[in-house]
Amino acid sequence: MIPLDTLKQQHEEIAELVNVLSLLIPDEKARKSRIVEGLLKDLAQKVSEHLALEDGTLYKELLVHPDTELQRTARNFLSGSHELKRLFTEYVQHACKPDSKRKECEEFVKESQELFKLLEQRIQIEESRFYPLAEKA
Repeated sequence: MIPLDTLKQQHEEIAELVNVLSLLIPDEKARKSRIVEGLLKDLAQKVSEHLALEDGTLYKELLVHPDTELQRTARNFLSGSHELKRLFTEYVQHACKPDSKRKECEEFVKESQELFKLLEQRIQIEESRFYPLAEKA
């Protein structure tokens, strides 16, 4: 059975962290703090858990579904999921540290904004297009 309620709850938690980090990361003092570092680790963990749950339940069931259109949609979302995981893994490694140079931190702020927008878009698309298909299946 596909745990859509759990996946949607994870979306809420991820979105909440993204909202908070979007406010903190542009602030120079905040982004170099241990608090932001901890929030980034929390976000990375939540994204990883969410993708793992999708892989183990949602995609596992839909990739073998008799409806070939649903299979194709699941494959497309799975591909995007792998790319998101790769991007997020690289992103966390570039986090701004107290000894980071100003230019590195400016790049991190830009990268954060781009990745957060990507996460928000992914959540919106899953909630509006993919999960409704999964519910019907």
